[in-house]
Amino acid sequence: MARLAIIVTDMLRDFLEKDGVLYCEKCREIIPNVKKLIETARRLSIPVIYVNCNHPFNSTVPEFTKWAPHAIRGTKGAEVIDELKPKKGDYTINKESYSGFYNTNLETVLRSLNVDTVVITGVHTHVCVLATGLDAFYRGFSIIFPKDCIMTGHSERHRFGLRFFKTHLGRVTTLRKLINELTHAKR
Repeated sequence: MARLAIIVTDMLRDFLEKDGVLYCEKCREIIPNVKKLIETARRLSIPVIYVNCNHPFNSTVPEFTKWAPHAIRGTKGAEVIDELKPKKGDYTINKESYSGFYNTNLETVLRSLNVDTVVITGVHTHVCVLATGLDAFYRGFSIIFPKDCIMTGHSERHRFGLRFFKTHLGRVTTLRKLINELTHAKR
């Protein structure tokens, strides 16, 4: 049986709250679904790992050439939204790039937990979710993408991301199907 972990990508105030630097109203649609998946994972003793942008404030951050400075270390914008706050037993990994794996200890944490399959959720489909998925794939992890737990503000880029995930990286499913699988696998 696969050993899973849930990766929650960038569910941060700067992306999901109206006063956030890169606010995405459409991205708020997935909050209830991500919350339900996290709660299910905790109940089934599946590790929950938050992977969060957490940038130093300086001009050398490559992302700041493409996006406004965001998720600055120590600011409210770099915090996980209240609805999805990590709890005791969850893992939090800060990243300074699009990928949750690049220059972080995410792979070390996953290997220490004997995880072979990651469920990737969060924002943005075509940026950080994609980069994290690519790096998971190249590290040999199986990947599940619950399509109703991933979002971006650009419909075309979202559709492209989901197609790419399905054809190149892993399995795309729905939250309902995934929860059903997880619940039945634990019996």
